[in-house]
Amino acid sequence: MAYKILILEDDPMVADIINSFLKKIDSTMFADVTISSSLDQAEKKILSSKFDLMLLDDYLPDGTGVEFLGKLRKKGIVISAIMITAANDISTVKQAIAYGVIDYLIKPFQFVRFEEAISKFWHLVNTTSYKKNISQQDINSYFQGNRSKSGSSIKLPKGISQITLKLIIQEAMTFKTKFSNKELSEKINLSRVTTKKYLDYLVAHKVLHTNLVYSEIGRPLTIYYINRSTLEDLK
Repeated sequence: MAYKILILEDDPMVADIINSFLKKIDSTMFADVTISSSLDQAEKKILSSKFDLMLLDDYLPDGTGVEFLGKLRKKGIVISAIMITAANDISTVKQAIAYGVIDYLIKPFQFVRFEEAISKFWHLVNTTSYKKNISQQDINSYFQGNRSKSGSSIKLPKGISQITLKLIIQEAMTFKTKFSNKELSEKINLSRVTTKKYLDYLVAHKVLHTNLVYSEIGRPLTIYYINRSTLEDLK
């Protein structure tokens, strides 16, 4: 799935860095990015288009980011938001949290910390967007599942994003017994080329195993099965 992202940042260099970080995480999932340099410009774009996530600074030419969040809230406009700002005073931080930001990054920020913030957004979407009712387990997973542990991150090869890998694993586990690359790619709205790359990675790490199904016409179909014990080790 491709998310529609709004970057609200008046420094072109910082805006470019944020955009490049999004592309580094997943160039397909975060391909639709709009950049605004003022609150007025951003508001016009929000009123004319629906965004999934806003990444915003606090210090802007025509006001502050937290005031803008409050304004949107009063109008009933709900957009997931991550603050990325040099503002580190407790008043601004508390106000941003009160307005429901997913995360708060203080400049200068590192890619690893940025990726963690985006992971929280993805986790929120995955928890709330595809179900009519939310279980306590789902809520626990969102509020407790993103707590980072020192030294727990796995170094992934180039081209493999942690966020997309989590998405692939979670969606694969929704299949009762087996699935094909076509079924998975259609379910999560990513190209078969992208999902195949991640499936190959999971097969190489024995999280998945495969079987070829032959038909009278056409090429054999690769069917994937989850090795749940290995999956727990990878988690």
